[in-house]
Amino acid sequence: MADKVNVVLLQLGSPKTPAVKDVREYLREFLGDPRVVDINPLLWKIILNCFVLPFRPKRSAEAYSRIWSGKGFPLVDITEDLRDEVEKNIGSENLFVKTAYLLSSPRAHELVDDWENMVKEFGPNDEGRWLFLPLFPQFSESTTMAAIDALGKELGNRVNMPSFEFIANHQRAKCFIDHSVRLVEQHLAEQKAAGKEVEELILSFHGLPKIRIIEKGDVYYKHCWETYTLIKNRITGIAQDNIHQCFQSRFGNDEWLTPDTEEYAVKLAESGRKNIAVYCPAFLIDCLETTDEIGTELAEAVEEVGGHATQVTCLNADPAWSKSFSEFLHSLAYDSRADREKQFYTVEENIFDSMPEQTYENPPLSKEAKGTMSIVFLTLFLDLVGFSIIFPLFPSLAKHYLQYDGDNYFLNLIFNSVSSLTAAGGVTDKISGIVLFGGALGALYSFLQFIAAPLWGTISDRIGRRPVLLVSVFGLAVSYLLWFFSGSFTTLIIARFIGGIMGGNISTATAVVADVTTSKNRSKGMALIGIAFAFGFILGPAMGGIFSLIRLDELYPSLVQYGVNPFSTPALVAFLLSLFNVIWIAKKFKETLPEEKRGKGEMNRSVNPIKLFKPLPYPGLNLVNVGHFLFLLAFSGMEFTLTFLAMERLGYESIDNAYMFIFIGFIIAMVQGGYVRRKAAQVGEKKMAIQGILFSIPGLILIAFATNSFLLYCGLFFLAAGSSMAVPTLTSLVSLLSPPELQGRSIGIFRSLGALARVFGPLAAAIIYWRIGDSAPYLLGSVFLLIPVFMISRVKSSSIA
Repeated sequence: MADKVNVVLLQLGSPKTPAVKDVREYLREFLGDPRVVDINPLLWKIILNCFVLPFRPKRSAEAYSRIWSGKGFPLVDITEDLRDEVEKNIGSENLFVKTAYLLSSPRAHELVDDWENMVKEFGPNDEGRWLFLPLFPQFSESTTMAAIDALGKELGNRVNMPSFEFIANHQRAKCFIDHSVRLVEQHLAEQKAAGKEVEELILSFHGLPKIRIIEKGDVYYKHCWETYTLIKNRITGIAQDNIHQCFQSRFGNDEWLTPDTEEYAVKLAESGRKNIAVYCPAFLIDCLETTDEIGTELAEAVEEVGGHATQVTCLNADPAWSKSFSEFLHSLAYDSRADREKQFYTVEENIFDSMPEQTYENPPLSKEAKGTMSIVFLTLFLDLVGFSIIFPLFPSLAKHYLQYDGDNYFLNLIFNSVSSLTAAGGVTDKISGIVLFGGALGALYSFLQFIAAPLWGTISDRIGRRPVLLVSVFGLAVSYLLWFFSGSFTTLIIARFIGGIMGGNISTATAVVADVTTSKNRSKGMALIGIAFAFGFILGPAMGGIFSLIRLDELYPSLVQYGVNPFSTPALVAFLLSLFNVIWIAKKFKETLPEEKRGKGEMNRSVNPIKLFKPLPYPGLNLVNVGHFLFLLAFSGMEFTLTFLAMERLGYESIDNAYMFIFIGFIIAMVQGGYVRRKAAQVGEKKMAIQGILFSIPGLILIAFATNSFLLYCGLFFLAAGSSMAVPTLTSLVSLLSPPELQGRSIGIFRSLGALARVFGPLAAAIIYWRIGDSAPYLLGSVFLLIPVFMISRVKSSSIA
């Protein structure tokens, strides 16, 4: 008597119904699987929940509604029909056929429950063996491994486990190949009889991102080639030269396996090959990707260019296929390994010699480059934390030092200058003085960055990036430590002075990115820098606002004599982060600028701001530099006056201001991580930079007229999204327009001009704010942004490497 064997056909599954809420839950689980979408889990979770799930389910629900039977979807219904046919054909009392789904019921845990019930009923030796066969002929991490994960996760929660075997792939199974050929031949004959003889046949496989194949080594592409070759060589109803391999079902902006099915079919039709048939050998059962994507969407696309496309149905529960499939399963369950091999076609050893190579149009960052980028990311993040952590504290800082260190020379110098400035502007109220005091502190930090950025960049071109980063990051830690003990305003000024100088290392960190990227993926690297900036703006103000609530001067009054003050806690957190960064760079960062590429490193840039605009001998670079300066001039003016507009119009307090900066940083991170990083090279750095600046204009206008939080946040969205597109692509343009040996210096000048804009932008905006009106900086800024748009548009594409 044969052993008892439980054969489980594993399938993906479908939503419960085509309702948007059911499709959303389906996509949440499907796209939330790290095997399906292979990017940073935290970043993807944010993108998925904030940008994919709010919008994509509605569009997907419309597609699912077109294949809804009223009770179910083809994938599940036909899979159950196939199970019934197989069980009927097997006719064995000891071979049981079951189904399980990754995203529908029954699931893996239900199967394990069945097994445990069998153990209870028949004993531990009579429950039989289990054989799992995914209905995905070609192995792939995103399908087969996802099924293994689901099973393993469930078994990991149990005390006992069944005896089981997992069949990972069957792309060469004779029953699969032979009946695929039969159905294709049958379709070709039917079309010929109807007077629409098929001229081109496409074997369309489900696509995968190229990075899975090229970098991770997923065997899926090779399995697809085996299936394609075996089917192609057995078809006689059409010339083999007219049979093509393509890939469908792209998702996201990564590069996917090529050629794309729909694009290829449309090109064939445009070239005069009007009658096209498509068969999908990656699917045993018809589903959304075959019935709707191929049968409807592709057919309509081909029809629009004067062609005619038809879909060859999948094997489904075809009677002849079901019978052969039953015999195949019986062999897997009971035959020896040698007899099993007879169920599969063999292929020639050189079969892959003719397989087209998959290459990148825009290569991703290498593993080494990603490691370096992670260090740069942390460095820049902390730079921006240092710059922005003080934003929500400006009013409180002014009031504190006026009360406890009112006789301080530097404090009085700043306030006397502010008082003179506001009086000249016709404004004498106290709030304007405090606001411009904050502007002065911010301007000091930016001015020092302006001085230091080209110097650090030039030094790094001369001696390498690593020593410059180590010294500057250590200096940042010292500045935060001084801030911790800044009981006097003089100590605070010294701390900000050191921090501003050391914060000029942004130019060096940016040059590191240029070192480890190529012209084709430079914008991806610069987008990651933008994400670091964004997270700095998210956490910096938040840290300033939240940690200032922990008053060390009140908790430990004895420390006040050493300079501990109400703002020491944020300073302590920033110090610890910077100290960690120093250690991290010392241990992990490897020099990215080899000696043979180091320039002479002449420090011939003057601190005279006018001379920064001196033309450089590289076509287009000056236009980008000045365009960036003008863009940041308007953006930083908004950034600085925003908190005071919100306070006056909407009654916002410090924590509300922190929320605003968190929102700005969040949008910047999402747009740069989800759009710029993936699309900049495809769209073009110049074009995307212009798009970003133009996108900022409605943001300024909305804020100018904002009378409630909704309008304010709408404006902030446009501004943040525009900035996230403009800044990294402008940075990338500077790098692409500069020779390799002068990357640090060129980017240093670029960053220095940006810092200079952050000196004059807030001061100019503040004066306009109180002299003309609170809407004036934003309305004038929206018109002003047309100038950098015009300048960037004049950069010739031929100048970009």
